[in-house]
Amino acid sequence: DMDMFFAAVEIRDNPSLKDKPVAIGGMGMISTTNYVARKYGVRSAMPGFMGKKLCPSLVFVKPNYSKYAKVAEKVREILRDYDPNF
Repeated sequence: DMDMFFAAVEIRDNPSLKDKPVAIGGMGMISTTNYVARKYGVRSAMPGFMGKKLCPSLVFVKPNYSKYAKVAEKVREILRDYDPNF
């Protein structure tokens, strides 16, 4: 799911997070959230401490941008199969 891409990658790698509210980031800033967290009003670009107030069970996952870049390249490869101009 590209709308919650970072969270989707982390959930893929740790399926135990699937039904939990997940935020990529920390108490300072949230990069993205999954749909479970969004039900509580937790959003991207929100300070983590505010997200935790809205959703005390929020699980923070430290971002791994190099992993996301590798997965994003795989997604682009798939898209290029359907559109060579992508």
